[in-house]
Amino acid sequence: MAFYATLARSVTPLADLAPVPTARFGLRLATQITLPFVALFSLLLSLLGWVLAREILEDVRARVEQQQRFVLAVVAYYPTPPYEAFLRELRDRAVGPDETGDGLEIVVQVDPEPPVTTLDLSRPEHTQLLSDLRSAVREPKYFPGLSDPATTSRLHTTQVPLAGQVYLIHYASRLMPLEPSRTVRPGYFVLYPLARVEEAQNRALARIAGLGALGVALAALLGWVMARWITRPVRRLAVTAGRLASGGLSESLDSGRERGPAEIAELAAAFQTMVESLRRSQEELLKSERLASTGRLAASVAHEIRNPLTSMRITVQVLADRQPQADEATRKAYAIVLSEIDRLELAVEELLTFARPRPAQRAPTDLNKLCAETLDFLRRQLEHAKVAAKLEADPALPSDLPLDANKIRQLLVNLVLNAMQAIVRNGTVTVRTRWDAHARRASLEVADTGPGIPEQVRERVFEVFVSTKPGGGGLGLAIAKQIAEEHAGSIRFETGKSGTVFFVALPVGEHDSPA
Repeated sequence: MAFYATLARSVTPLADLAPVPTARFGLRLATQITLPFVALFSLLLSLLGWVLAREILEDVRARVEQQQRFVLAVVAYYPTPPYEAFLRELRDRAVGPDETGDGLEIVVQVDPEPPVTTLDLSRPEHTQLLSDLRSAVREPKYFPGLSDPATTSRLHTTQVPLAGQVYLIHYASRLMPLEPSRTVRPGYFVLYPLARVEEAQNRALARIAGLGALGVALAALLGWVMARWITRPVRRLAVTAGRLASGGLSESLDSGRERGPAEIAELAAAFQTMVESLRRSQEELLKSERLASTGRLAASVAHEIRNPLTSMRITVQVLADRQPQADEATRKAYAIVLSEIDRLELAVEELLTFARPRPAQRAPTDLNKLCAETLDFLRRQLEHAKVAAKLEADPALPSDLPLDANKIRQLLVNLVLNAMQAIVRNGTVTVRTRWDAHARRASLEVADTGPGIPEQVRERVFEVFVSTKPGGGGLGLAIAKQIAEEHAGSIRFETGKSGTVFFVALPVGEHDSPA
């Protein structure tokens, strides 16, 4: 548990990615990815280690017993009682460099002769060991079958406590004729300390445990690397989210692309799209707030200007009427003043339309006649700009279309003036009307012979305060679009080097359209 706790604290420190404490939301994503990986790998290693441990532990004891059986078989079937030098050489050859053989001893007991053994009887512990073995031989419970003629020449195995520790002993006995009249029954004993077996087993277990710990550490490292790789885009998103939360949507997004799983890449793309959408929404909201403030200001200014303009127009008209015999210059001056007053009233009307839009008040309207009257109203301004105007009216157009005549007139005025201002000089503005009986839709076209709309503003020509002319207010086309949409219609344009054409579609419903 301490290992996992340390691992959980060390994997992917992301405290700098969010201003909230980790305890509130639990473990980090990288930790949640790493821990199951390490736990699964540890479980697999534990199962594999358990299987290997059983095999290795059994193998250690099997090797010791195999050495004992080999030595016992050689000694027990030697034709004569062996001597000490032979036993030592046999032991050394049997043990070899294998550490599991260290501690193996041989004892051959031929009563009443002294035993022949590999034990170093100059050492007290070996002397005690031999004494205890000779005493234990007399106990049938320790060495069953040793004196039974029926089990002669058989190899037996037992465990006996000798000299303070337990020994694993392989033993046998057989009848051996020494002289024609004398037969002996020697006992052969191959001893090995059981503690040495356990030590060898513990060393094997330690190696397995070390390899297992190394495997778990490598698994933790691999899991950490994988988790870092998987969660890197998520961390970047967290950093960006924190930066946006503290600095607002104006903070720049990191456009660098991180390698990672496809799902994380999709999440990053969706997050970036969401942020960009929020930015656009914020910009639209700020623009709406500015437009609302500007609209209120425009309504106030228009209201203050409208009444004086009306008084000025009446006064100038009265003065002009009282001087019927005025010279040409005076009459021209009165006409210019009245034309400028009309132009100011049109600008005021635009401001009011922008500031306080109202629903369309539909009434039967002759669109062809409305277009002719509007061009006549703008005749002085067109002549002053040296721009010719012509009307191409569709005779099939019904004379009682359900339209708001005032709004359509304002739309047409804005389009014509926009076309007039787009022409440098000596150009032509053409107004066309069309009727689509099948679609029950009236169309209004205003074409000019100007140089076309600059490419950099084509996507924004219908936005408020966007103008292609120096000093332009940028309200005309925005109001035209607003009026078209109030009639459930639409407006678009086509532009090029030879001029621009605005198309206004005005659909009429079946219930209020002419037959």
